[in-house]
Amino acid sequence: MVIAHPHKLRVIADSTRKSDKIDAQTLADFLAHNMIPEAWRATPRVRQHRSLIRRRQKVQNRITSIKTTIRALLTRYNADRRDLFTRIGRKALRQFQFLDEERWLVDDLLEDLDQARHHLANVDCRLREFAERAPLAEREAREVLATLPGAGPVTINVLLAELGDWRRFTSGDAVVAFAGLSPGFRESDGHRKALGITKAGSPLLRWAMIQLAHRVKQSSSRWRTTFERLSQRTGKKKATCAIARRLLLVVHAMLRDGRAYQFAAAK
Repeated sequence: MVIAHPHKLRVIADSTRKSDKIDAQTLADFLAHNMIPEAWRATPRVRQHRSLIRRRQKVQNRITSIKTTIRALLTRYNADRRDLFTRIGRKALRQFQFLDEERWLVDDLLEDLDQARHHLANVDCRLREFAERAPLAEREAREVLATLPGAGPVTINVLLAELGDWRRFTSGDAVVAFAGLSPGFRESDGHRKALGITKAGSPLLRWAMIQLAHRVKQSSSRWRTTFERLSQRTGKKKATCAIARRLLLVVHAMLRDGRAYQFAAAK
């Protein structure tokens, strides 16, 4: 059985003559000529891992959304504060004099926030239990990735879940393309136009690498120097994407060789 890659078979979706019979004939012709772009089939463990880490991301997004809504309500009173969601900030929020309906909204949102944090703690607990049952190869990969600057448990889980079997990638560039961090381009008649990153593949993996890039340029003098050099030429946003690409190349080299982090691998 061959699992076809849907995005690489756009010729069928874009066809002006489309029916089940025609699509089946087209697929049969492609298969007969060994032209079916095959998709990788994730193992049951990888599928479970992805479900857990994506659930965590949705819960975290919910927490962020609730906090933003509460801050927006306080902004109407010019009363937002940095420590709003600490113990002291929560106490002040409970005592703040809102209008009646806004008071009810804030209390309801705080209840939602507590529930979301409870769900987040449950997911994190489940992820830790999941990691404890990992096979040897995955445990070794976790130990290797733990040496990467700025990479905590969430980043490591995202990398392992979204990449799946990293041995299937033939090169670091293939991993970068999978994450959608490769810069696109259009070329015709000798003229080449640079585009933004493709944003193909896993949005969660791409997000994790961008966040990691932000952290390492703050915590590592070498990465900060690289970022500053790139930003002078391309701007801060493109430089951050470039750092994320280089970090992903480092991740691939670490997993491929089973070796701890080395800055030289980023060059």
